[in-house]
Amino acid sequence: DRGDFQWTSDLIFTKNKEEIVSLANGKVDDIGAGRFIGQPLSVFFDYKKIGIWQTTERDQALAFGDRVGQIKVEDFNNDGKINADDRQILGSAVPSFAAGLTNRFSYKGFDLSIFIFTRVGQLIRSRFHDNVNQLAGRYNNLSLNFWTPNNPTNEFPQPVVTQEFPKNGSSLTYFDGTFFKIRNINIGYNLPDKVAKKLKMESIRVFASIQQPLILSEYRQKYKGIDPETFVDGEQGVGGGEVNTNISPATSITTFGLNLKF
Repeated sequence: DRGDFQWTSDLIFTKNKEEIVSLANGKVDDIGAGRFIGQPLSVFFDYKKIGIWQTTERDQALAFGDRVGQIKVEDFNNDGKINADDRQILGSAVPSFAAGLTNRFSYKGFDLSIFIFTRVGQLIRSRFHDNVNQLAGRYNNLSLNFWTPNNPTNEFPQPVVTQEFPKNGSSLTYFDGTFFKIRNINIGYNLPDKVAKKLKMESIRVFASIQQPLILSEYRQKYKGIDPETFVDGEQGVGGGEVNTNISPATSITTFGLNLKF
């Protein structure tokens, strides 16, 4: 606070740690319900994608019943084959931490407030990418960095005309859910009292606000996702961490207004 200038800040920091210590059957994992001892309530249990089978790995791919260009998943129990026993906990919908910061500035009749928010370290599953990965009959519209002999990427598998979904395609739907958002910006100006009185009013204020002018997230920028800020929807029992296809994309809304007090 220096004369007519004022600046205040509010910082919120949250860190949550949760784990299942026991279930109805004691300290035994309930895989069907997605409940694991020592883990948070909302975890993702699936195959882990470690790349795409490359041309130099043809024999190794065949040994696992795969072929070059398909998704390579981790042999978690190292038994030389891929089956349900190779599923593992990929991560949790519970973030490592979340934080928000509000800055408020005022100078004479002007005021400005900015609220930023971040959530770090959670995993999300994008059901939106389930639909994107339905490759059959969509080759003319496909805009993915998929594998070919001349493009030996580890991002997406080679499309197959007889296959609607890639083998182990669910492994393509997990993303780092970390994001940074400018949640809103508000700016306003209170006209001098003498101006308001001349207009036979007690006060006049003009203002503008914008919601979500900036969202930074690898899921959104790199992988063209919808909104990494997911919610608990009950789809997985307790649920959470899933971006479903029935949610609206993140939008930015700008508002202008005038407050007149008589």
